[in-house]
Amino acid sequence: MSGNLAGIYDQNTAPDAPEYDLIPTGDYDGDIVKAELKDTRAGCMISIQIKLDNGRVVFDNLNIQCSTSSQAEDIAKAAVKKIGQTNSKVICDTSDLELCRVRVRVGIQPARGEYSERNVVKFYQDPHKATAPARAAAPATRPAPARAPAQRTAAPAAAGGARKWERSTAKAPSSQDLDDEIPY
Repeated sequence: MSGNLAGIYDQNTAPDAPEYDLIPTGDYDGDIVKAELKDTRAGCMISIQIKLDNGRVVFDNLNIQCSTSSQAEDIAKAAVKKIGQTNSKVICDTSDLELCRVRVRVGIQPARGEYSERNVVKFYQDPHKATAPARAAAPATRPAPARAPAQRTAAPAAAGGARKWERSTAKAPSSQDLDDEIPY
């Protein structure tokens, strides 16, 4: 569809587009905000837009029907199944994917030809699992306190000796051996 932009758009007064850095590689939680079925040369794909909890957006294309690669088809079908299972939904339509909660592994695809490097979704995970997603910036970590090397005691006798998980009575732990700091 074409149309005249006179009175709607003026290049001289339009704001400059913001520059965005790539999202660092890692796991991110978010919601699928748009899912569309689109035709491709080899079949069709589901084009997905995911709004991450950090406010950024990533895109994914799942080749749900691909005459040139059964592996691409299998990967796409497994991803749709994973999204459905983790959201307790049976996916029958692309609209069923919208508003699904996901955790995605975001990677960076290197530059190819005329295209610069870009973010890609590597795979989908269960957002309800205990692994923590990546954050916009990792907090600075404090170096661990220096410790004296642990002294090894002689191996216990084979018959009736102490097991690995039992404490040796030869040396009681001192306050220097214990690390009572609780990281926050």
